[in-house]
Amino acid sequence: MSYDNPSKRETYVFPSSAFGATTENRKFLSPKGKKGTVRDIRTYITADMVGTTTVPEINVGASAGSSEYARHRLGTTAILGNTAAGTPYRARALAEGAAGWPGGPPLSLIDYAGHVLLEIAKIPADTAFFTAVAVMPARRSLICLSQ
Repeated sequence: MSYDNPSKRETYVFPSSAFGATTENRKFLSPKGKKGTVRDIRTYITADMVGTTTVPEINVGASAGSSEYARHRLGTTAILGNTAAGTPYRARALAEGAAGWPGGPPLSLIDYAGHVLLEIAKIPADTAFFTAVAVMPARRSLICLSQ
């Protein structure tokens, strides 16, 4: 795929069954012959998220639990989780709407450590990548991957 048609998107949708203090991992394979960049993580939650020491988060990486491609920590601070009333949550909109965002990749929001990190690195073509969802109540999450 070339840059003359950048509107092509692969969207990966997965429901979560992670409740309480569990971590759920999913393995995906990038589209054949195409490398990609995580442009957005959208999360729809159906119950308030609780963070006692850390907030729930979604990581996208080369292995389960790593976040070299993208990360979205789902809270207003490092310990206060998002509410169902505010759903949906878009990592990209949060980062682009933040005061002082200079524009361009990598897209990040660092009002607290690791809040939003997108477009960090390209996912190589024909390569498995993982999503890790930690400490989540009932919710559905969308990951948008653009080649």
